[in-house]
Amino acid sequence: MLFNLFGKKDNSSNTHVFIDKAYASTTAKMNACVQLAKKDPACLFICWFANTATVFKEQFKQQGLDENMITETHHLHHSKIQGKTPVFVEHYPLHEKEIELIKNWDLENIIVFSALDEPLFKHFGSDKILPFLKMMGMKEDDVIEHSMVTKSIINGQEKIAKLVTIEQSASSQATWIEKNLK
Repeated sequence: MLFNLFGKKDNSSNTHVFIDKAYASTTAKMNACVQLAKKDPACLFICWFANTATVFKEQFKQQGLDENMITETHHLHHSKIQGKTPVFVEHYPLHEKEIELIKNWDLENIIVFSALDEPLFKHFGSDKILPFLKMMGMKEDDVIEHSMVTKSIINGQEKIAKLVTIEQSASSQATWIEKNLK
């Protein structure tokens, strides 16, 4: 009884391929991506939205990094990730789209960098969580990394999927939320 205090153990927890690294701000997330790119030039940073790719390419150029380390999902072909370590710099609002993209990649873990000030997180009230985390001593460049974060993101994406009848494409996460979640 004591071992079942928090309910049944979720056996599907081992099936999640994404490892989320959440930061307090987009700036901190971008800095973490730049540091990873400098440390591991084999990384391929993948953006779901054109606006994100533009911002990241500009930041990488300013840091003296190859902007070709950044790609958008619609330019991504399986051969492009050969010999690379794919890293997502944002989540797509619909989990099934993420799974569809990676289903043939044969990877156990894929890192996803996120920020609590992104529209997807704001949709679920991250504005209320940020002050609490700062009060608890979280610094902007501290990372939140836990399987519960990944599960919460997936649950949020599944809630969004139930609200979307006909998906409209967008150039940014904010525009996607605005167009699809009226």
